[in-house]
Amino acid sequence: MNDTQKNKILANEPTRWSEKIVNPKRNWKILIILFAVFIVASLGFDFYMYKKIASGDMYIDVTREELTIENLKSDDLKKILDNFETKKATITTIKLENMIDPSI
Repeated sequence: MNDTQKNKILANEPTRWSEKIVNPKRNWKILIILFAVFIVASLGFDFYMYKKIASGDMYIDVTREELTIENLKSDDLKKILDNFETKKATITTIKLENMIDPSI
């Protein structure tokens, strides 16, 4: 028997993979189990977050001294403001009349 005859015989036989792939009872079991796992995980996370919030661990305590101006890096802020000023100057110097309309 050559390869083409074997392929014809195999093509005519019902494959057992199709029986294993499509199995509604098994698929429903998988879906229900996954749903139950998701619900349990969600309830566990909700309980964990509730405990953290109730105990106060979720909140960050910032003292008044940490919010003072001295703690800010004024040099970095000046660089950022200068950058915005240069961008503003660049935008205002652009001549809009010479630009090509892309919709045409």
